[in-house]
Amino acid sequence: MGRGKIEIKRIENLSNRQVTYSKRRNGIMKKAKEITVLCDAHVSLLIFASSGKMHEYCSPSTTHLKGEDITSLHHKDLMVIEEALENGLASIRERQASLIASNELYLLVKPD
Repeated sequence: MGRGKIEIKRIENLSNRQVTYSKRRNGIMKKAKEITVLCDAHVSLLIFASSGKMHEYCSPSTTHLKGEDITSLHHKDLMVIEEALENGLASIRERQASLIASNELYLLVKPD
């Protein structure tokens, strides 16, 4: 027998929301590790909690981009990596601002 479907919406109870976040975070980390091993995929995963805490996973085949051996890279390669990081960070910040704004709007018009 399978699990029942749940409605995907914000969990109002803070304790339940934290438990769900923790379980789902661990689950997605496990899936990232599995797809890395099973499919020889290059996986990088960043998760930002509402508290601002960051959780990350990076497959072993991509660790050379984490800073251990960037001294061997050429200037142009470093500039490409820097631009990609800046674009990714800008995208994350834009999405985060959008989520905060929509959450604030939700709280303003929240039905009682």
